[in-house]
Amino acid sequence: MPDRIERELALEASPTAVWHALTDHDWLAEWLADEVLLDLRPGGEAWFRFGDSVKSGWVEEVSPPGAHGDGRLSFWWSESEECATRVELVVSGDEESGRSHVRVTETRPLEILDLVGLRLPGLGGGSYGPALVAA
Repeated sequence: MPDRIERELALEASPTAVWHALTDHDWLAEWLADEVLLDLRPGGEAWFRFGDSVKSGWVEEVSPPGAHGDGRLSFWWSESEECATRVELVVSGDEESGRSHVRVTETRPLEILDLVGLRLPGLGGGSYGPALVAA
């Protein structure tokens, strides 16, 4: 997998409708995974089931589209022993025109952090990689 995958979509739907499709459990289960549990607050749990596989992690940022700009949802996820990746969904557009633009980016920056065992935010304050031991 490359270190970064990015996709952009133009949609005939308002930013509010697109945001709903990106954050509602039932809608997410229609297009992202078979089952989704997403606690929409920073540090909240993120859990996705794809058949017999499960990816889990935590929510980093939740900011709906509106007066303050684009909508942004970012979360970290991984499957069992694999390195975690960061997924970011950015929604921009215009409510009146009923058109939106979505940028989806998945990156693997944790492989570098794994080398030093840096503690990361998330469920239980766990870390990825080996723990640092004071000499």
